[in-house]
Amino acid sequence: MRPGDFYDLSRYLAIRFEESICGTAEQQEIPVFLCHPIDLPPRGEDAGGGARGVLYLHRVSPDARYRQAGSRMQPAPEAGLPGRSRRGGLWVNLRYVFMIVEATPQEEMGSIGAALQFLHSCALLPVGEMEEFLGKGVDLEIAELPVEIVEDREAWRELGLPRHQLAISFEVSLPLASQKYETVERVLEREVRLERVLNEGEE
Repeated sequence: MRPGDFYDLSRYLAIRFEESICGTAEQQEIPVFLCHPIDLPPRGEDAGGGARGVLYLHRVSPDARYRQAGSRMQPAPEAGLPGRSRRGGLWVNLRYVFMIVEATPQEEMGSIGAALQFLHSCALLPVGEMEEFLGKGVDLEIAELPVEIVEDREAWRELGLPRHQLAISFEVSLPLASQKYETVERVLEREVRLERVLNEGEE
Protein backbone atom coordinates (compact mmCIF):
# COMPACT_ATOMS: atom_id res chain seq x y z
CA MET A 1 0.00 0.00 0.00
CA ARG A 2 1.22 3.48 -0.86
CA PRO A 3 1.02 6.32 1.70
CA GLY A 4 -1.61 8.00 -0.50
CA ASP A 5 -3.87 5.00 -0.01
CA PHE A 6 -4.46 5.84 3.65
CA TYR A 7 -7.43 7.91 2.51
CA ASP A 8 -8.90 5.04 0.49
CA LEU A 9 -8.61 2.68 3.46
CA SER A 10 -10.32 5.30 5.64
CA ARG A 11 -13.10 5.72 3.08
CA TYR A 12 -13.66 1.95 2.99
CA LEU A 13 -13.90 1.85 6.79
CA ALA A 14 -16.41 4.72 6.78
CA ILE A 15 -18.60 2.78 4.34
CA ARG A 16 -18.46 -0.33 6.50
CA PHE A 17 -19.34 1.67 9.63
CA GLU A 18 -22.34 3.22 7.87
CA GLU A 19 -23.56 -0.29 7.01
CA SER A 20 -23.01 -1.64 10.52
CA ILE A 21 -24.84 1.17 12.37
CA CYS A 22 -27.76 1.43 9.94
CA GLY A 23 -31.07 1.24 11.83
CA THR A 24 -29.67 2.22 15.22
CA ALA A 25 -31.12 5.75 15.10
CA GLU A 26 -34.51 7.26 14.32
CA GLN A 27 -33.40 8.34 10.84
CA GLN A 28 -32.26 4.72 10.15
CA GLU A 29 -29.19 5.79 8.19
CA ILE A 30 -26.34 7.64 9.92
CA PRO A 31 -23.78 9.30 7.64
CA VAL A 32 -20.14 8.80 8.63
CA PHE A 33 -17.74 11.69 7.94
CA LEU A 34 -13.97 11.44 7.55
CA CYS A 35 -12.85 14.42 9.60
CA HIS A 36 -11.85 15.68 13.02
CA PRO A 37 -14.91 15.76 15.35
CA ILE A 38 -14.59 19.54 15.70
CA ASP A 39 -14.47 20.02 11.91
CA LEU A 40 -17.80 18.42 11.02
CA PRO A 41 -19.32 20.26 8.03
CA PRO A 42 -22.30 22.46 8.86
CA ARG A 43 -25.75 21.14 8.04
CA GLY A 44 -27.71 22.59 5.16
CA GLU A 45 -30.84 24.63 5.85
CA ASP A 46 -33.08 21.75 4.76
CA ALA A 47 -30.98 18.96 6.22
CA GLY A 48 -32.68 18.83 9.61
CA GLY A 49 -31.10 17.17 12.64
CA GLY A 50 -30.10 13.64 13.43
CA ALA A 51 -27.07 11.66 14.53
CA ARG A 52 -23.82 11.72 12.59
CA GLY A 53 -20.79 9.49 12.74
CA VAL A 54 -17.16 10.63 12.72
CA LEU A 55 -14.14 8.54 11.71
CA TYR A 56 -10.79 10.21 12.28
CA LEU A 57 -7.28 8.92 11.59
CA HIS A 58 -5.73 9.98 14.86
CA ARG A 59 -2.17 8.63 14.76
CA VAL A 60 0.31 6.74 12.57
CA SER A 61 3.09 4.82 14.33
CA PRO A 62 5.54 2.00 13.46
CA ASP A 63 4.48 -1.52 14.42
CA ALA A 64 7.31 -3.58 15.92
CA ARG A 65 5.32 -6.84 15.88
CA TYR A 66 5.42 -7.29 12.12
CA ARG A 67 8.62 -5.34 11.38
CA GLN A 68 10.83 -6.91 8.72
CA ALA A 69 14.43 -5.99 9.51
CA GLY A 70 17.20 -6.00 6.95
CA SER A 71 16.93 -6.00 3.17
CA ARG A 72 14.98 -8.09 0.71
CA MET A 73 16.48 -9.38 -2.52
CA GLN A 74 14.54 -9.05 -5.75
CA PRO A 75 15.61 -11.60 -8.38
CA ALA A 76 16.91 -10.35 -11.71
CA PRO A 77 14.40 -10.43 -14.59
CA GLU A 78 16.84 -12.58 -16.57
CA ALA A 79 19.58 -14.95 -15.51
CA GLY A 80 22.98 -13.29 -15.42
CA LEU A 81 21.64 -9.75 -14.93
CA PRO A 82 22.22 -7.77 -11.71
CA GLY A 83 19.66 -8.29 -8.97
CA ARG A 84 18.11 -5.61 -6.77
CA SER A 85 17.75 -5.15 -3.03
CA ARG A 86 15.42 -2.99 -1.01
CA ARG A 87 14.72 -2.46 2.66
CA GLY A 88 12.22 -4.73 4.37
CA GLY A 89 8.62 -3.64 4.61
CA LEU A 90 7.78 -0.99 7.21
CA TRP A 91 4.66 -2.00 9.14
CA VAL A 92 2.64 0.85 10.57
CA ASN A 93 -0.37 1.13 12.86
CA LEU A 94 -3.13 3.47 11.77
CA ARG A 95 -5.04 4.45 14.91
CA TYR A 96 -8.61 5.56 14.31
CA VAL A 97 -11.22 7.08 16.56
CA PHE A 98 -14.90 6.49 15.79
CA MET A 99 -17.75 8.30 17.56
CA ILE A 100 -21.38 9.34 17.18
CA VAL A 101 -22.30 12.99 17.66
CA GLU A 102 -25.50 15.02 17.81
CA ALA A 103 -27.43 11.94 18.90
CA THR A 104 -29.63 10.92 21.81
CA PRO A 105 -27.99 8.67 24.43
CA GLN A 106 -29.95 5.70 23.09
CA GLU A 107 -28.82 6.37 19.51
CA GLU A 108 -25.22 6.95 20.60
CA MET A 109 -24.91 3.76 22.63
CA GLY A 110 -26.78 1.67 20.07
CA SER A 111 -24.54 2.85 17.25
CA ILE A 112 -21.34 2.42 19.26
CA GLY A 113 -22.44 -1.11 20.18
CA ALA A 114 -23.09 -1.98 16.53
CA ALA A 115 -19.72 -0.53 15.51
CA LEU A 116 -17.95 -2.57 18.19
CA GLN A 117 -19.66 -5.71 16.97
CA PHE A 118 -18.49 -4.98 13.40
CA LEU A 119 -14.87 -4.50 14.51
CA HIS A 120 -14.93 -7.60 16.71
CA SER A 121 -16.37 -9.71 13.88
CA CYS A 122 -13.84 -8.37 11.38
CA ALA A 123 -10.46 -8.97 13.05
CA LEU A 124 -8.91 -9.17 9.57
CA LEU A 125 -9.92 -6.75 6.81
CA PRO A 126 -9.97 -8.56 3.44
CA VAL A 127 -7.98 -6.55 0.89
CA GLY A 128 -9.95 -8.01 -2.03
CA GLU A 129 -13.22 -6.79 -0.55
CA MET A 130 -11.72 -3.35 0.05
CA GLU A 131 -10.63 -3.14 -3.61
CA GLU A 132 -14.13 -4.15 -4.71
CA PHE A 133 -15.74 -1.46 -2.55
CA LEU A 134 -13.36 1.21 -3.80
CA GLY A 135 -13.34 0.10 -7.42
CA LYS A 136 -9.54 0.25 -7.55
CA GLY A 137 -6.54 -1.86 -6.66
CA VAL A 138 -4.16 -1.30 -3.77
CA ASP A 139 -0.48 -2.20 -3.77
CA LEU A 140 -0.37 -4.84 -1.01
CA GLU A 141 1.42 -8.17 -0.85
CA ILE A 142 -0.96 -9.60 1.79
CA ALA A 143 -4.59 -10.63 1.56
CA GLU A 144 -5.83 -9.32 4.94
CA LEU A 145 -5.06 -6.43 7.28
CA PRO A 146 -5.03 -7.04 11.06
CA VAL A 147 -7.49 -4.96 13.09
CA GLU A 148 -7.36 -4.53 16.87
CA ILE A 149 -9.59 -2.59 19.27
CA VAL A 150 -7.37 -0.66 21.70
CA GLU A 151 -7.85 1.22 24.96
CA ASP A 152 -7.36 4.97 24.66
CA ARG A 153 -8.91 6.73 27.66
CA GLU A 154 -7.48 10.16 26.85
CA ALA A 155 -8.41 10.23 23.16
CA TRP A 156 -11.07 12.90 23.73
CA ARG A 157 -8.50 15.16 25.41
CA GLU A 158 -5.96 14.67 22.63
CA LEU A 159 -8.63 15.55 20.09
CA GLY A 160 -9.29 18.81 21.93
CA LEU A 161 -12.91 18.04 22.82
CA PRO A 162 -14.42 20.08 25.67
CA ARG A 163 -15.79 17.00 27.45
CA HIS A 164 -15.55 13.24 27.42
CA GLN A 165 -17.09 11.63 24.34
CA LEU A 166 -18.03 7.97 24.03
CA ALA A 167 -15.76 6.61 21.29
CA ILE A 168 -14.00 3.54 19.92
CA SER A 169 -10.26 3.49 19.30
CA PHE A 170 -8.85 0.81 17.00
CA GLU A 171 -5.78 0.15 14.91
CA VAL A 172 -5.28 -1.24 11.43
CA SER A 173 -1.80 -2.64 10.70
CA LEU A 174 -0.39 -2.61 7.19
CA PRO A 175 2.98 -2.78 5.42
CA LEU A 176 4.58 0.00 3.42
CA ALA A 177 7.01 -1.26 0.80
CA SER A 178 10.21 0.65 0.12
CA GLN A 179 10.18 2.18 -3.36
CA LYS A 180 13.96 2.61 -3.56
CA TYR A 181 16.05 -0.22 -5.00
CA GLU A 182 19.80 -0.72 -5.02
CA THR A 183 21.50 -2.70 -7.76
CA VAL A 184 23.41 -5.78 -6.61
CA GLU A 185 26.03 -7.00 -9.06
CA ARG A 186 26.45 -10.70 -9.54
CA VAL A 187 29.79 -12.19 -8.51
CA LEU A 188 31.14 -14.30 -11.36
CA GLU A 189 34.24 -16.47 -11.66
CA ARG A 190 35.15 -16.05 -8.00
CA GLU A 191 37.58 -18.58 -6.58
CA VAL A 192 36.98 -19.69 -3.01
CA ARG A 193 39.66 -21.80 -1.32
CA LEU A 194 38.24 -23.98 1.45
CA GLU A 195 41.55 -24.12 3.36
CA ARG A 196 41.72 -20.33 3.60
CA VAL A 197 38.12 -20.09 4.86
CA LEU A 198 38.77 -22.71 7.57
CA ASN A 199 41.99 -21.03 8.69
CA GLU A 200 40.27 -17.64 8.99
CA GLY A 201 37.53 -19.25 11.09
CA GLU A 202 40.06 -20.61 13.60
CA GLU A 203 41.77 -17.24 14.15
